[in-house]
Amino acid sequence: MDLRRIEFAVGIVMLCGIAALVVAGLRGSGALTAQAAPYPLHARFEHIGGLRPQAPVKAAGVVVGRVSAIGYDITPGVARVDMTIDPRCRFPADTRASIRNAGLLGEQHIALSPGGDVRLLAGDDTVSRTQSALVLEDLIGRLLYDKAQAR
Repeated sequence: MDLRRIEFAVGIVMLCGIAALVVAGLRGSGALTAQAAPYPLHARFEHIGGLRPQAPVKAAGVVVGRVSAIGYDITPGVARVDMTIDPRCRFPADTRASIRNAGLLGEQHIALSPGGDVRLLAGDDTVSRTQSALVLEDLIGRLLYDKAQAR
């Protein structure tokens, strides 16, 4: 009978140890930490190039969010880009959003350049100052057309 009690106690201690390891692992990975939800921002661009959903949103080269959705806004005839931004990162109301390449032919991302306004963008606000993607084919075509016109 004593052997059964010892085995039971050892089993309880083992289960507590395993539970403690699981909790420590989840806490270390950040799965159990309470974090505020990311807030949405929107921007409208005349041309988005090869921008894709889940593309990074960067400020000063640091990823501060992701592109959540891309759609077409019929009324103004432009592309609407929805982003989710880390709640620890706040941007002034006069922030500029531009579509940039990571390298010469790299993946496209959105670069946010903060302005100097004291008012901050809140959830569901629209970044009004935008710069569309630079399309390499358009530049080459324009260069060739200008060369042909000069002759």
